[in-house]
Amino acid sequence: MKKNITTLLGVLLAGSMAFSLAACGNSTASNGSTTASNTTSSSAAASDNSSSSDAGASDAGAGFEEVPVGPSGTAEEQDQEAGPLTVGAVYFQPIDMEPASMGLKAADASFHLEADIHGNEQAVDLGYGKGDFIPDLTVNYTIIDKSTGKEVEGGKATSGTFMQMNASDGPHYGANVKLDKAGTYQLKLSIESPAAKGWMLHVDPETGVKGHFWTEPIEVTFDNWDYAPRQW
Repeated sequence: MKKNITTLLGVLLAGSMAFSLAACGNSTASNGSTTASNTTSSSAAASDNSSSSDAGASDAGAGFEEVPVGPSGTAEEQDQEAGPLTVGAVYFQPIDMEPASMGLKAADASFHLEADIHGNEQAVDLGYGKGDFIPDLTVNYTIIDKSTGKEVEGGKATSGTFMQMNASDGPHYGANVKLDKAGTYQLKLSIESPAAKGWMLHVDPETGVKGHFWTEPIEVTFDNWDYAPRQW
């Protein structure tokens, strides 16, 4: 009798252990499935957030427009080659700069006028790479009213010296300008070499450059600029 009871207890114990192991296995499988589901959901959410972020970044640039200085309907910026320089001119919405004490405030300006000046093939002889921004130039500008042939009257900062500055698309020369009158204008640039600010060149046989800086200002003119005040 004792032997039968002992055998019965053994059978019951074995069955109980088998049930527990099976339950544990099912629980592990269930947890694994839940974890995988959560991971998939998290990945999808991250993807959605990334897409929203990209869309937001794209929307952030909406409304910004560079307008070439030149005749209306000009399809693209009309760069000019002048000596070792490639020079372009555009204008767009007035912008705030720092230090804030330099230049016209955006709130007081009609637009931001920009000169993009880079080296061309001739600039390689001066130690620049083709397409490199040329720093430390003195860039004097004047806006002339074509109807009178004289410098604009009644505006603010319609002539002067561009400041060099950095924007999200790189360095350039520019200034905020106040110009309320629609009309046809001419933009004249007078560009002094970096030597005017003490920029030096190597001239020894081993490390020197082949060229020399220009000694007279380079003059560049953007003519027949059809301008009309606009709401940016």
